[in-house]
Amino acid sequence: MKIRKRGVMLLAFSVCFAWSLHLSAQDQPAQDNSAKPPSSKELKKRQKQLYKELGPPDRIWLEDEVVDIITADERKAFLELSTNEEREQFIEIFWDKRNPDPESPINTAKEEHYRRLAYADEHFSSGIPGRKTDRGRIYIIWGQADEIESHPTGGAYQRPMEQGGGESSAYPWEKWRYRHLEGIGENIEIEFVDPSGSGEYHIAYDPCEKDALAHVPGAGLSVSEMLGRGSKADRFTNSNGTTCPMPLGGITANNNEFEMQERNSLIQRPPQHFRDLEERVLSHIVANQLPFQYRADFLRATTNTVLVPITVQLRNRDLSFQSKQGLYSAVLDLYGRITDPGGRVTQTFEDVISRDFPESLLQASHDRY
Repeated sequence: MKIRKRGVMLLAFSVCFAWSLHLSAQDQPAQDNSAKPPSSKELKKRQKQLYKELGPPDRIWLEDEVVDIITADERKAFLELSTNEEREQFIEIFWDKRNPDPESPINTAKEEHYRRLAYADEHFSSGIPGRKTDRGRIYIIWGQADEIESHPTGGAYQRPMEQGGGESSAYPWEKWRYRHLEGIGENIEIEFVDPSGSGEYHIAYDPCEKDALAHVPGAGLSVSEMLGRGSKADRFTNSNGTTCPMPLGGITANNNEFEMQERNSLIQRPPQHFRDLEERVLSHIVANQLPFQYRADFLRATTNTVLVPITVQLRNRDLSFQSKQGLYSAVLDLYGRITDPGGRVTQTFEDVISRDFPESLLQASHDRY
């Protein structure tokens, strides 16, 4: 049986210059890819150092303008850039990726984001910029809620039965309801509480945090407490992380501690709308199914142009040879993709690498490239 093995490899290089490519299968010094990956502590230290090297405009963009919508991988890629030109190009691509209509000269996603920043600063400021508050951050990430229940002065409220029932008094609070949040689910409710009365609302991880009578003996009792089946002290020993009175029917799934923690984590992460960007990030960590080595050299051609020869090397032993009339042959299809720092493909190339050896030299050639 004759078998010909054809391998396809994907290469990604982040370089922001004009490219001139040539491939060579000759023996050249190879890049050592066996270095031990840095630890998470080392990565954090490097990220801090790279952040310190940013100029004021880039810091403002990263920490004040897009901090709530930039992904961890995008942030890491931005910090790794070394020139203002690369960072400017990255920012341009960052917004291009979010443009719902790439053919339009107006990037509605970018305009909407900066409108949300202005709205948050105008409506949610409380000693700190509105965009830095919890309400501002949720508004910037997800936009206007479909329904808002607002109680700016607090006051009496009827506790839901799943939270124990009964009437109590509340601090100022709001409940935002979204009919759908992509990647999270349907009918998502987010509650904000202002226990200090200063106007600075924060996300309430405990749905009963707004209860202003929680520590007042004999006031704001739940149904089970009024029936003598529990005491207010029991609220502070709950295993689900809340201070709600125990409902008569037991804790519901919505009040499960792990469900609430996961929900709160998801609503505060950057939106995961851009699957094409996610695929680009993931492609960099796929293991090599066919072992190979590569190196890239940089040769300045003009003040604005750099030629970058890329050398790809494979050992003959990793190819599959077939015999035909005493000659052993192997063929490899090579596909390369070049990306800029933002992950946008700027160029692709293909080549066919072939190897032919007589039977007498095949064994000796196995360790050669």
